[in-house]
Amino acid sequence: WGAGWIGWTVWRRSLGGVTRVCIPGWQALRPGWTVSQLPASIMSNDLDPQHLSRGFIAERRADSLTMLLPIVVSAMTLTGIIVAALTFRDDWTKYWSLWLGVVASPVSAALSWRYLGRERQYLAAHLFLYTHLALFTLIMMQFWEAGAFLYLPFAYGVFIVISGMMLNVRAGLITWVWSALLPLAGLLLSDRLNLPNMGRLLPATFINFLLAGLSYLAVYDWELALASVSVLQQRAQQRRDELFHAQQALSASNARLQFLNTELDKARTLAEEERDTRTRFMNNLSHELRTPLNAIVNFANILARGGTGPLNNRQVDYLERVERSGWHLLGVLNDLLDMAQIEAGEFKIHLEPTDLHAICEEAMQNIQGLILDRPIELRRDYPPEWPTIQADPMRLKQALLNVLGNAAKYTEMGFIGLQVLVAADEVRLIVTDSGIGIDPADHERIFEEFQQLDQTTARKRTGTGLGLPLSRHLIQQHGGSIIVESALGKGSRFILALPIANPAPEPLPAS
Repeated sequence: WGAGWIGWTVWRRSLGGVTRVCIPGWQALRPGWTVSQLPASIMSNDLDPQHLSRGFIAERRADSLTMLLPIVVSAMTLTGIIVAALTFRDDWTKYWSLWLGVVASPVSAALSWRYLGRERQYLAAHLFLYTHLALFTLIMMQFWEAGAFLYLPFAYGVFIVISGMMLNVRAGLITWVWSALLPLAGLLLSDRLNLPNMGRLLPATFINFLLAGLSYLAVYDWELALASVSVLQQRAQQRRDELFHAQQALSASNARLQFLNTELDKARTLAEEERDTRTRFMNNLSHELRTPLNAIVNFANILARGGTGPLNNRQVDYLERVERSGWHLLGVLNDLLDMAQIEAGEFKIHLEPTDLHAICEEAMQNIQGLILDRPIELRRDYPPEWPTIQADPMRLKQALLNVLGNAAKYTEMGFIGLQVLVAADEVRLIVTDSGIGIDPADHERIFEEFQQLDQTTARKRTGTGLGLPLSRHLIQQHGGSIIVESALGKGSRFILALPIANPAPEPLPAS
């Protein structure tokens, strides 16, 4: 029963369907299991020894030879030494096969090691294996006695394991066959065994069969374990390669990012230098132009009032035009200087309790002089009680005048209104007009520097495109915001929101 069971198992593992089902140990032999019932992960052919790469097989042969060469040679040499020590008084020719093994084993090992160094693992394994198989057969032929079966099964079982480790599972099966044929042929040829007495070999043959089958199954499981390790190693190597490529890509990205950061720092430094240069230029230019413009404006005002003598109406009109143009140029220079200071981060406001009503009235009176020749109505909608806010009076008035001036510039007829709404935490200055309006797509563009949306009408109106951007900066410096609501042909509505309460001051350090 044992022989039949082992034979059936070996056949199933070698030729049957379970060959490709890679289950370590005896799990493949559980009763009731079929190939179709096994998990899909186990059914993978990646672990099948037949699907191993040649590189792994060569590496396995080299490792097995490196491990087994000294073990087998040491065992053979040690056996010879022990036998020599026990039988040194006997005739040495009685043990000629053993002495031959002591000499031939190191020689074959040396040759196999040489071939192994040349990466000829297959030749090295066959040379070493079959040399020792022949030596062991000679030893068994010389010392075998009828009825003795102690050496035959155990020694050949070891060779089955060794051949399977050096070569492959099929080599173990072939060694199994040779382990049965070689001793039998040798004994028959040397007349040590007659055909009528072959029944005496049955016990040894049976034990050899059982032990060889178990050895073969052990080698097969060892082969599967190596295959599993190989697959895991290949997957680990693949993952390492992927990580290596990812690391290379990351290094390239880091290098690219570092390069871009360096270029960005250079560009930022260059932009800051250009900004500082422009700021210095604007400061110098404004100061250089402001002095002669002040002289022109003041002298034109003195002449228009008759400070040097009586003038006719035409002369007074010309002098007033010169004065108005001078004041306009001074306003443009002031706006340019303010924008340069804002960009340089040097612009500062000085907050103090401010009368908001006075600022609104002064702004409306100044705008009234710009619309004297047009049918435009100024509308006021003030609250019954005015709050006192913390603001820079000059800068707040400048921002409100810019918004009102923009409304007067683009309103030919209709109205311009100023509404003041007071809430719990903020006050809103709402400037409305019935002018040409603004496309909703351009609501943010109007707050960009030097932008004038209507180029056709811009030629008819004076301006640099700095009024609204400067107003937004001034209101933001006060902690507020500007919102525009407008559409083409429907006028505009600008909302200047200012906080009433100042934020709490930061606490001073304890020291």
